[in-house]
Amino acid sequence: MELSILVYVLLLIAFAKALGEAVSRVNQPPIVGELLAGIILGPFILGEVFAGLEDMYSSQFLSDLADLGILFLMLYVGMEFSPRNLFSSSWKGGSIAALGIVFPLGLGYYLAILFGFEGAERAFIALAMAVTALPVTIRILKDMDVINTRTSETIVSAALITDIALLFAMGIVLGGGRDASPYELLYLAAGFIMFFVLAFLIGRYVVPHIYKLLRRMQTGEGAFAVAIGIALVFAVLAERIGLPGFIGAFVAGVLLRETGTGLKVWARVEDILSGVTLGFLAPIFFVLIGFSLDFDAVSRNLPLLVAATSIAIVGKVAGSFIPARLLGIGGNESMAISSMMMGKGAMELVFARLALEEGLIGNEVFSVLVLMGFVSTFLAPVMFSYFFKRAERAGEIQPASELGASESEPLLPP
Repeated sequence: MELSILVYVLLLIAFAKALGEAVSRVNQPPIVGELLAGIILGPFILGEVFAGLEDMYSSQFLSDLADLGILFLMLYVGMEFSPRNLFSSSWKGGSIAALGIVFPLGLGYYLAILFGFEGAERAFIALAMAVTALPVTIRILKDMDVINTRTSETIVSAALITDIALLFAMGIVLGGGRDASPYELLYLAAGFIMFFVLAFLIGRYVVPHIYKLLRRMQTGEGAFAVAIGIALVFAVLAERIGLPGFIGAFVAGVLLRETGTGLKVWARVEDILSGVTLGFLAPIFFVLIGFSLDFDAVSRNLPLLVAATSIAIVGKVAGSFIPARLLGIGGNESMAISSMMMGKGAMELVFARLALEEGLIGNEVFSVLVLMGFVSTFLAPVMFSYFFKRAERAGEIQPASELGASESEPLLPP
């Protein structure tokens, strides 16, 4: 390996984490700083000042690290996913998620028609308007120390349901490609269902044996190796079915969470995964997304950028606010919930990057979606903090039932 590549890796990690730490001081998620680092270090800013950085922008090694970052990130997201929390507020969360998907999805689809997009590109743009940001959402709620409130419980439940539904739809769009026939899409949908059925069976009959194995392990590093091996097996299985590999990593994360919760080595596994993912691989992935941002393409498509960002924000906020109010939630609390639902973050960027690599969208659409995700992710915590504090003063916020307690209970007996 050339020394210059290692220098580039050091530059990317150092700059991404520095900016991530800087924006976190102003109540912004680190992903905002990491994207900003990619934009600054990218060919359209730093590349214009310093010649000879083409090796960094075209490095296959960095690209491979970013691909691995997608798998680890989705494994990490899956391990944040708790079916217990999903069902604890499933009625409210499901109602908010339903209209929060349909409303921006419909507006996004109309927008794509208006701007002349067709086929998979039109479907992808519509879906990008409706996606939310589960890992960013959970991170913000934890950082603000409001995770044990009814508001957070409802937000997490709605975000989980939204992302699961759109994970299915995005997987079909990515797997189908531009020229897929209805029969091929039906085959992919059947494969998706079969994959989750198989995952359920594995969870039912294989997971107990994994639990017994993990109980005997003395080191978190060994348990971490088992977890990564399972995630890679699921990723390969998803790829063989025709779905993106990161969907398998996500499902593996869900199963591993319920397998490992309560084990003495599991805290160490979570610490290692968090460090490797958030401290190393995920920042490289988000920096490389920033590399791909083409300001010339954005400048040629300013009307699309303005329209897409407006729909992503207004459509998501309105689509989440209306059902929240109909469910009897106070006005300020409803706006707090809706504000967090509009953030895009990791989920949208992962799909956008893969769609660009598969040729489903062009660089112009990709650049617009990256900036749209950047703006919405930046605004979400700002608006949430404002309306949450107003809701507290108005007496609208109540403690969650037993959210914190339910997360600490293992699914399987010790």
